[in-house]
Amino acid sequence: EFNHAARIVKKIKLVGYPCKIFKKTALIKDMFTSDLEIARFEGAAVRTVSGIRGQVKKVAKEEIGNQPKKKGGHPKEGIARCTFEDRILMSDIVFLRAWTQVEVPQFYNPLTTALQPRDQTWEGMKTLAELRREHNLPIPVNKDSLYKPIERKPRKFNPLVIPKSLQAALPFASKPKDIPSRKRPLLENRRAVVMEPHERKVHALVQHLQLIRNEKMKKRKLKEQEKKKMNEAEKAKEEQLSRKRQREERRGRYREQEKLNKRIRRNSGA
Repeated sequence: EFNHAARIVKKIKLVGYPCKIFKKTALIKDMFTSDLEIARFEGAAVRTVSGIRGQVKKVAKEEIGNQPKKKGGHPKEGIARCTFEDRILMSDIVFLRAWTQVEVPQFYNPLTTALQPRDQTWEGMKTLAELRREHNLPIPVNKDSLYKPIERKPRKFNPLVIPKSLQAALPFASKPKDIPSRKRPLLENRRAVVMEPHERKVHALVQHLQLIRNEKMKKRKLKEQEKKKMNEAEKAKEEQLSRKRQREERRGRYREQEKLNKRIRRNSGA
């Protein structure tokens, strides 16, 4: 408390968004307001929400960052060039954790005289809370300091695309087999098929045979399930009997061992 050189700091979190991505390097905007701030934070560690770590390198060049010469406007400041462990996405959020110094206001009340009656007690300057309480004033609220609900758009991931050269080297089990759906159906599906009376009879007979076969397979599957349940019940019963038999055998073995130990102790004592 008596060390006036002590500094008071608080945590801050700077949030930015990528505006351009080059492999493992990205240009981050809205994190800094000027190039001087970027120079102050060179080498600072940054991180994305998805967990990819990175580092602030330098101020982005005008030609790369916003191209003021082609658009005819003034160059925008505050675009930083950062490198990451892996390639980030445009939907990623980059944040930087840092500390900032808090300036504490210092108050003093000079005493013009220390002479006062003994029945009175000295009172210093009133605090801000006491003044608010006396005058019934509300505490001022800063709207920027209030917590706001976080609204994030759902991320959309691009489908996995495997190059054809890599597909040729993959085994058949690992090759993609998803056939894209056609917007327009094939000609075989669009054209109407008119069957002859004989073909119609054959088609109906085949459908009846398939129905009979499906019913047989269904009944067979039900029988197999019932048989499996019976076998499991018999196996559980046999295991219970074998466990009981082994327990009786162990008891008999321990009993014989105990008798033998008693006989040995009796003979040794005699």
